[in-house]
Amino acid sequence: MMAQNRVPHRRKSAWSPKPAKIAVDDEKVYCSRMSGDFRRKTLVVGATGGMGSTVALERARQGDVLALVGRDPSKLLKVAKGLGDEHEKPILLTVDLGDVSSCTKCINESVELMDGLDTLIFCAGTHLRGRTMEADLKSWDQVLDVNFRSFVHLVRAGIDTINASGRGAVIAIGSITPAFAGAGMNLAAKRALSGFCEILFDDVREFGTKVSVIRPGFVATSMSASPRLESDLMIQPKDISDAIGYILRTAPTACPTEIVIRPQRSPYK
Repeated sequence: MMAQNRVPHRRKSAWSPKPAKIAVDDEKVYCSRMSGDFRRKTLVVGATGGMGSTVALERARQGDVLALVGRDPSKLLKVAKGLGDEHEKPILLTVDLGDVSSCTKCINESVELMDGLDTLIFCAGTHLRGRTMEADLKSWDQVLDVNFRSFVHLVRAGIDTINASGRGAVIAIGSITPAFAGAGMNLAAKRALSGFCEILFDDVREFGTKVSVIRPGFVATSMSASPRLESDLMIQPKDISDAIGYILRTAPTACPTEIVIRPQRSPYK
């Protein structure tokens, strides 16, 4: 199920506390249809998390036309408000990535509302720890769907449009988490994500489309919160956003297909 809320450019409207099923205004994507408007049309998936919200803010500062995807409509509204009145209000899409059938609809609506798509940034993820002999397979399936299969479905639905833009980019947030007991499907899904991005680059490179996976260590978000770790010594969400900006600024003759980022100092107490 998806809900969409599009506030037209420069219009100051009250934000609804219930964005679900809000009709799209007739002036949708007014700005992106203006003659000579060559701003990036960017879809940020997982926009309500610590990394995704920071990425959304930076892309808004860079002038991108934005569509933000999250599961919780109230959190999506909070992120949108945090962008400030000086930026165009984003399209908000409430999507449960655990239902991969919704991914194609998500792409189709984003393309329609932004009048195109050239940049897909995948920051979504869920986490579940459990040893193989104890694991609940339905829960593992959920991790696989959210962390990997949804990305594949989003890419498949949007890649033709991204390629056609001539400056396309697909960027995914992976992980450098090592194998350890209980890592289970978390690790498997992240490695699958990296492997798929590696192949995808060869599939689309001749279109000029960049494909990159960013593989960070501990990032200071709620997912990494632990009494054993100092958040100030972790990688900061802005560091991830800066890496994404670097990828998008890279010359047409080069593509950083993988970026590994580690905390400069050990965050362990």
